[in-house]
Amino acid sequence: MAITNFQVGTGTGTPAYTATAETAVTVIYITNKSSAAGTIDVYITPNGQAVSENFKIYNQLTIPAQDTYIIDTEKTILEIGAKIFIAAPDSAAQFNATISTIGL
Repeated sequence: MAITNFQVGTGTGTPAYTATAETAVTVIYITNKSSAAGTIDVYITPNGQAVSENFKIYNQLTIPAQDTYIIDTEKTILEIGAKIFIAAPDSAAQFNATISTIGL
């Protein structure tokens, strides 16, 4: 099992996680560290694909101030080179993401 931490920004220029082998994502914690609610978008892109609306899995997800949203209902299997992007494009809130994965 591996843990990856990511400081969420306003854009999708940097992936929060890139699979270097076939991997299962077991849980993603997204924490709003600010005193105001904020929104995020989450994307999962297959190997070689660019970020687009076609790969968005969470759209304008609102996370209350000083709260954590947990994505753990379904395990996500990633191929080598697949990427997870998390962005807060319209939010002044500050977010951290912690992604837990396990190799297959």
